[in-house]
Amino acid sequence: MNNRNPLATQTIAEKRKQYDTDCRRNAMAYTQSCMHVPLRNVKFENVEFIGGLWRIQHNNNFDIIQVRDCKMILGERLAHHEKTFFEYYTAALVGYNCYGPIRTPFDMVVAKYTTDAGTYWSYGKNIAEARAYMGIRLYDQYQELINNIACKKIKQNTK
Repeated sequence: MNNRNPLATQTIAEKRKQYDTDCRRNAMAYTQSCMHVPLRNVKFENVEFIGGLWRIQHNNNFDIIQVRDCKMILGERLAHHEKTFFEYYTAALVGYNCYGPIRTPFDMVVAKYTTDAGTYWSYGKNIAEARAYMGIRLYDQYQELINNIACKKIKQNTK
């Protein structure tokens, strides 16, 4: 697993201690399909102790990114005809159950803008919302620069 399940409440050290103890006790680990296997046959990284049971985390074969306050999976790049420097992608929200990440439908749009200062992300229900939130994010980041350029003549005339 590349990301720990947020439903797991133990620290890595606590998990390791309980894992080692439970392996010696021949504890079982459960899959999402309710099958069970000996815990000692499952790699430490592939299980979490959630709700009083060792649960095998299903392997997510998708990259999870953080966009503002949400974990998302990027889909395909969207074609668009407006003049912006943003890229747009379909996206799906990520949730978690006891067995790992679950993906919702690809019904969101993510905007991406890469600058010298880093990559900025925003999302919305459509391109217009994603673009609007990106504009707000960029204004928050660069408002001094925007103001200095947008009000250059006003500032010169007040001196």
